[in-house]
Amino acid sequence: MSTNPEKEQSERAVRDSIRDAAISLAARDRIIPTLDSLVSATGLSPAEIQTHFPSMDDLAIEIRKIARELFKELEDALPKPGPLADMLHELVDLRAQYYEAAADFKQMGDAAGQFLPSVSTSQAIRSAEFRAKLTELLDPHCLGSTPSVVAKVELITSWESWRHLRGIQRLTIEQAVDLMKSILTAVAAEVTDHSWGE
Repeated sequence: MSTNPEKEQSERAVRDSIRDAAISLAARDRIIPTLDSLVSATGLSPAEIQTHFPSMDDLAIEIRKIARELFKELEDALPKPGPLADMLHELVDLRAQYYEAAADFKQMGDAAGQFLPSVSTSQAIRSAEFRAKLTELLDPHCLGSTPSVVAKVELITSWESWRHLRGIQRLTIEQAVDLMKSILTAVAAEVTDHSWGE
């Protein structure tokens, strides 16, 4: 079976141009990519776009792969083991770095998750994976209250909380980090106080 390297390279270039146009529309222009907007942005026909990406869900899967490759290290980063308060403060720093670096992709995912099943499913899976890692990390410190502590930590360090602090409340990165850390200091103190009470 013979292959045509030039044709494959050309098709890959077209595929990449469609993907890059979708990212640009979402990140720079704050437009949810549609077939019509991709036609305008790329100059390709609807049939050419659909040859490479039969549905917007297929395009979303491709963009998620790119985002995962770009931000995997930041997304998966967890604090070093240590005192609970120190770990929670480091977690805030790590999540802030990730959210700031991946903000455009996260916002695109928020919009796409409302109408593309693969995106909302992927978001739910990633949340569950992060929750499991948090549980494993925090369990030795939580003295039987792991589910409650993890729920609080997950809420406070979530993308939704970060997006609200930065986008709605218009806090600087430093202000948002300080606020999250102050709340998590109280969570850590609750755990410590509970251990003394037993």
